[in-house]
Amino acid sequence: MACSINGKAIAAFATFCTVLVYLAVGAAIFQAIEESHENEQRKSYEDELHKLLNGVDEDFHDELKAPCHMVEVLQATPNITNSWTFAPTVIFCLTVVTTIGYGYMYPVTDEGRGFCIFFALIGIPLFMACLAVYAQHTANFIRWVCKKLRKCLGGKDEENEKVQQIVTVLFCIIVILTFSAYLSYKENWSYFDAIYFTFISFTTIGFGDLYPSSTDTLFYFLFVFFIILGLISLGTVIEAQTSNFSTFLNFISSTCECLCGKCVTVENDAVNDAEELQNDKKDITV
Repeated sequence: MACSINGKAIAAFATFCTVLVYLAVGAAIFQAIEESHENEQRKSYEDELHKLLNGVDEDFHDELKAPCHMVEVLQATPNITNSWTFAPTVIFCLTVVTTIGYGYMYPVTDEGRGFCIFFALIGIPLFMACLAVYAQHTANFIRWVCKKLRKCLGGKDEENEKVQQIVTVLFCIIVILTFSAYLSYKENWSYFDAIYFTFISFTTIGFGDLYPSSTDTLFYFLFVFFIILGLISLGTVIEAQTSNFSTFLNFISSTCECLCGKCVTVENDAVNDAEELQNDKKDITV
């Protein structure tokens, strides 16, 4: 039993490490492809700005640079305001394999778009497999905790599943509220906006109407950690709710069949079959 548990733990850890390595390698390749294009765009812009200000008195250079930079932001060619450094590119790769896709950052070169297709084809099923493994481990851990609580506090076995679902939901809510609090503090967002962004991210909807602007290393690390943890916790909740809805739909289906008289017909057929069998036995006896 111990070997089995250790084997599963090692397999889960190896899967997680594989995902991290895949994100790092993908980020390095995207950076190599897109950063050079970004630098060319910026150099082209700087050259155009230099030509524009070449015939202007130097005293007015600073006054003219501000509106020129504003034009750069408003009328920029795609990707000129993004930064394909390593850490943001890792986040971009994470949004690809999780299918969140905020849309704030995207490849614009043919090479980058081609690699993005290849990266997504392998990365999405790889991450989904990792997510399924850790969601199962999370569910097993919560089940174990609930059993311990039931033994300590007392309770019926049939109540264990309900308690497990409640604990799962509470765990997911705690993750959402914790990450939202951090975002609200870090980005100066309202707490509701932070909760909205967190929920949209954890459900992989990813509208992209809100996106954090922080760039420090700790933020990137915590962002990756909470996104993965949130997907696992919310995935566990959705799986449990899907099971509940399936049970509810089966109940409705069976109820409708009873109302339509199918259950009565089946019972009558069973009674008739039983009577025929008894009559056959009597005939054989006679």
